[in-house]
Amino acid sequence: MGNETSEVDKSFKRLLLVPALLLGMSLAYTVSAFFSTLLVDIAASFKVSIGTASQLGLISSVIGLIMGFIMFALTIKLKHKSSFLLGIVIFGVGTLGFSLAQNFATVLLFQFFIGVGAAIISIMTYTLIGDLLPLEKRGWIVGLTVAAIGGAYIIVAPLSGFISNIADWRAVLLWLIFPFSLACFTLGLLGIPSKQPQSQSENISLYSKAFKQILLNKSALACVIGTTLFTSVTVVPFYAVSFYRIVFAVSPFIGGVFSSVAAVGGILGGIAGGRLINRCGRKPLTVVAGLVSGTAAVLFTYMPDMMVSVAFWAISAAAASIASSALFSLILEQVPSFKGSMMSINSTFQNTGSILGLIIGALVLNIYHNDFLLLMTIFGTLGIASAPIILFLARDPSKAGSIR
Repeated sequence: MGNETSEVDKSFKRLLLVPALLLGMSLAYTVSAFFSTLLVDIAASFKVSIGTASQLGLISSVIGLIMGFIMFALTIKLKHKSSFLLGIVIFGVGTLGFSLAQNFATVLLFQFFIGVGAAIISIMTYTLIGDLLPLEKRGWIVGLTVAAIGGAYIIVAPLSGFISNIADWRAVLLWLIFPFSLACFTLGLLGIPSKQPQSQSENISLYSKAFKQILLNKSALACVIGTTLFTSVTVVPFYAVSFYRIVFAVSPFIGGVFSSVAAVGGILGGIAGGRLINRCGRKPLTVVAGLVSGTAAVLFTYMPDMMVSVAFWAISAAAASIASSALFSLILEQVPSFKGSMMSINSTFQNTGSILGLIIGALVLNIYHNDFLLLMTIFGTLGIASAPIILFLARDPSKAGSIR
C-alpha cells in the first residue's frame, strides 16, 4: 500500500512538473508585460519622463546580473526546488509593495524585490529542466518556456489596459499579478520534486571546477556573448507599446492588444522552436532566427501603416522566440555537469544585454525626443550581430556525443 501511494504521488508530481515550470517562467515576465503597456501611465503618476520610468526595467536587469553571479554558487549548494519557490515569494512581496508605493523612491525599492525574484525564477526554471528532463525532451520544454513568456504578454498586456481603465495601474498588481504569484507558489510546491544539494565538503572543489569548465570554454563564452547582444531584441516589447501610443495615439487597451498580437507570434515561435530544435539543430536555428528577428525589429517602426507595423513586430517576436528557444537549449548543454551554474552565468550576460538595451533606450528617448525609429534600429542591429558570433564560435555538444 505504501509503495502504491508513493507511485501515485510521483505520478501526480510528474503531471504538475511542466505546468509549474511554465507558469513560473510566465510569472517572471508579468511585470515586464505590465510595464510595456502602462509605462506612460506610471511615468505620469510619479511625474517623471518615460525614459526615466523605463529605468525600472534597468533596475531589474542590474539585480538580475548580480543574482546570476550569486546563483552560480547557490545552484550547487541549495535545493533547486527551494530556490525556485523562494524566487516566487520574493517576487510576490515586490509586486505587493510596488502596488502600495506612494512615491518613485519606494517604487525603486520594491522593484529590487521583483528583480531578485524574477532572476531566481528564470534561472531555476531552466536548471530544473536540465535536472529533471531527458535530453530529447529538453528542447521541446525550453521552447514551451519561451512560449510561456509570450503567454505573460498576451494575457497581462490587454488585462493591464482593461483594469487600468476601470481602476488604475496599481490594481493590475493587486488584482492580477500578486494572486498569480500565489497560484504559482502552490503549483511549484506540489509539482516539483526535491533534489538534494551536493554535500558541503564537495561544494568548495565544485565551485572551482564549475568556474573552469564554464569560463575556459570558448563555445560557452560565445553563447553567452551572443545572449548579451540578442537580448537587445527582447527589450523591444518594453518600448513598443509606448511607440504606438505616442506615434499612432492609440489607447492603453489598444496598445495592450497590439502587445498580445506580438505575444501570439512569440508563443507560436516558442512552440515552433521547440519542435524544430531536434530537426534543424540548436546552432543553425539560433543563427537564422536571430537574423530574421533583428531585421524585423528594425523594420516595424518604419512602416507607415499601423497594422503592417504590428505584423512586422509579430514576425520579430516569433523569430525571437525561435532563436531564444534554440539558444537557451544550446547553452543548457554547454557544460552538462553544471547546468545550474551555466544558466546562472547566462542570466548574468542576458541581464547585461537588458541593461545595455535599457540604457540605450533612456539615452535615445531623452536626448532625441522619443525617436523610436533610431532606438529600434540600434536594437535590431545588435540582435543581428549575435548571429555570426554563434555561427563561427559556438558548438553544439549534444551533436558530439551522448549527453544525459
